Amino acid sequence: MDVFCRCDGCPGCSEEGNELGGACSNPPQKYVNRIQRRDGEVKTHDGFRKFCKPCLRAREKARQASNRAARSGGDGASGSARGGYDAVSANRPRIVLFGDSITEQSFGEGGFGAALANRYARRADVILRGYSGYNTRMAVGLLPYVFPLDDPNPPVFVTVCFGANDAVKPGSTMESKQGCPSEEYRNNLRAILEHLHKLSPRPRVLVMTPPPLDAIAWKKTCDDRGYHADPEPDRSMTVTESYARVALEAAEVFSAVNNRAKVTGLNLFIGLQRGAPPGAPGGWEKAFLSDGLHLTPGGYRRAFELMVPVIEGKLGLALAASEDPSDFPPFLDVPNDRATAKDAIDAFAAKRMKTDP
Repeated sequence: MDVFCRCDGCPGCSEEGNELGGACSNPPQKYVNRIQRRDGEVKTHDGFRKFCKPCLRAREKARQASNRAARSGGDGASGSARGGYDAVSANRPRIVLFGDSITEQSFGEGGFGAALANRYARRADVILRGYSGYNTRMAVGLLPYVFPLDDPNPPVFVTVCFGANDAVKPGSTMESKQGCPSEEYRNNLRAILEHLHKLSPRPRVLVMTPPPLDAIAWKKTCDDRGYHADPEPDRSMTVTESYARVALEAAEVFSAVNNRAKVTGLNLFIGLQRGAPPGAPGGWEKAFLSDGLHLTPGGYRRAFELMVPVIEGKLGLALAASEDPSDFPPFLDVPNDRATAKDAIDAFAAKRMKTDP
């Protein structure tokens, strides 16, 4: 099985995976791509779509109707802006990275966002939804906008990484701006997971703990940038560690209560403290933290190293690159001729979207 079928207990297309509503027990559509290279060698790649043939056929009819309406100007949209092969969810899945500034900066040098986009190039679109300074209280307010429940193409995988701001020390200036009590933090994480669990199909979810910090270095950053005038650091390892435990517990409890939920936690707080290169000057604090709180390129690379085994192992997200691209054919299989290049791509797309039994 590959990512195109996301029904639990696959193979099969149940009400869990049928975005069109109702129960469906039909087997998913199996595909086999056979590509004959110019040297005569034939390569094959097979797997399952995430919808059975009747569901995929109904989905394609709905897409075509939407395109016809758009071309006729019925909704004021242009035909090129709606639908299309590359916009079909069964073609290219989506990954959403949801979190605070740790996530927002993850497309920088060494960032796990950029690394995931590179790892799953042409197999998934990695979408950044990171919000600097946000805590989980604010994140709950974002849910209907970032993850609308009527989304016809919900993500196959979501990372949730909040807590660095929730864990502001009680009594600090930033408590009133960013702090969130640990019990509310737990409830907010549960609300986020419950919302994601309502998407159809349900995404796999990785709850990432806040990373460790260097309180003294972060205090200097706050002083230098004029964030506040507190005489003591506004964050501490002790408080952040307690929030990290809550995040892991929230993921574990949610997965246990919802026994079909593919939700798990990742302990960045511990993982980043254990992965510094041997003999690194200043230890993990200097190797992995840029300002006492946010990550260096090395810190992001370490986070990515921790993420991949969980994503592809424990959560079973089968998106790693195979020899042949999944969305469109390799360039060597497209004739470099103006008259036939488009025809070859059109034929490939038509075959991929073929819905006849």
